[in-house]
Amino acid sequence: MSATPAPPAPHPLPPAVVIQRYQNALETLVPPPFQVFEYTVDQVGWSDLAQTHRVYRGHGLQRDELIADGGHAVKPPVVRIRRGARDRYAVGSVAPQPAGYAFSFVGVQHVGSHLAYAFDTRPAGLAPPFAVRRVVIDGMSYLPSAIGFATHAAKAAGRGTVLFARSGAYWVPTRISVTATVNGRQASESITFSGYHFPKTLPAATFKTSRALPASAAAMLTE
Repeated sequence: MSATPAPPAPHPLPPAVVIQRYQNALETLVPPPFQVFEYTVDQVGWSDLAQTHRVYRGHGLQRDELIADGGHAVKPPVVRIRRGARDRYAVGSVAPQPAGYAFSFVGVQHVGSHLAYAFDTRPAGLAPPFAVRRVVIDGMSYLPSAIGFATHAAKAAGRGTVLFARSGAYWVPTRISVTATVNGRQASESITFSGYHFPKTLPAATFKTSRALPASAAAMLTE
């Protein structure tokens, strides 16, 4: 089931109730069978780049088209097709699970006409390479609207934030920002997602050819 908003609570709920609703929302969340979107990535510090990609995804298949590089259109797009692709930024992939994290209530935030609930989080046991440090839970969907995280590797460490929001019937990432130290150098990255569409299906050619897609693919985006 996709993310379905609940009526906003007129008064703040107890933290334990919020966590229970959050867990229920994660357990009933189902990703869209097909999705199309664009993302723009900007990196500064270790591998400077500015690119825009269009992505077609469905049933573990992914078509990634590089459509702009350094502010210039790429024609024809450079296409990469992957099988078994994991949606690494999906809310279900990055949201901290109550079974694996300790949640400490921070406070209530007012977001427009409804509430959000902030919790600091601490992983059980040793911190993994990607560890969530804070989650802000939307008071209507009870899904994360913001996730703050820390990362570490042999020669790199950083912190970042993933923002989420509703698009149509689904809960999707909208922006990622990261600052890090890589081999002693400061670096940053931001990824902005836009133009989400959730077609009922996509032509088989979408994931079979690196050539331009048939007109039927574009038509399906309006369904």
